[in-house]
Amino acid sequence: MTSRKKEARLHEAHPYQVGYGKPPEHTRFCKGQSGNPGGRPAGMTAGRAKALVLEEAYRMVRVEDGDGVVAVPAIQAILRSQIVLASKGNGPAQRAVVAAVQAIEEEMERKARASDTQRQIALLLAREREAPNKTLPGSARSVSGDAPCAAAANSSSGPPKEERK
Repeated sequence: MTSRKKEARLHEAHPYQVGYGKPPEHTRFCKGQSGNPGGRPAGMTAGRAKALVLEEAYRMVRVEDGDGVVAVPAIQAILRSQIVLASKGNGPAQRAVVAAVQAIEEEMERKARASDTQRQIALLLAREREAPNKTLPGSARSVSGDAPCAAAANSSSGPPKEERK
């Protein structure tokens, strides 16, 4: 009988049983209030990770140089140590340094070729604007494409046709 009395008193204080998935009323969220008013904390997104890597790569670190201590970006310090390892005969370091140098040289060569091509196109366009009726050597049409080449017009087979008026 005593357990029924205790249970009855509990029901008076709490109209339902408090337990798993049933928090007390005073700890529940009020109506209209979000469960997380501050929002989800910002996690590590791809963009944020890249920004963090760049920030750390360009952070200044102190490195012992021949004469004393020098402040350089962290990426430069890493490259220096990689090149020192490569010069001491470390095979993986040598391959990494050579691959990095080759990639940079190829990119520079690609950019140089692109700029040379653009320069050549600009030169050809400038020449065309200066002399629109001149023909290119070995072509049957002029640069501008408006008038046929004189040699091509005169090389027609057969006798010249009379003009009709």
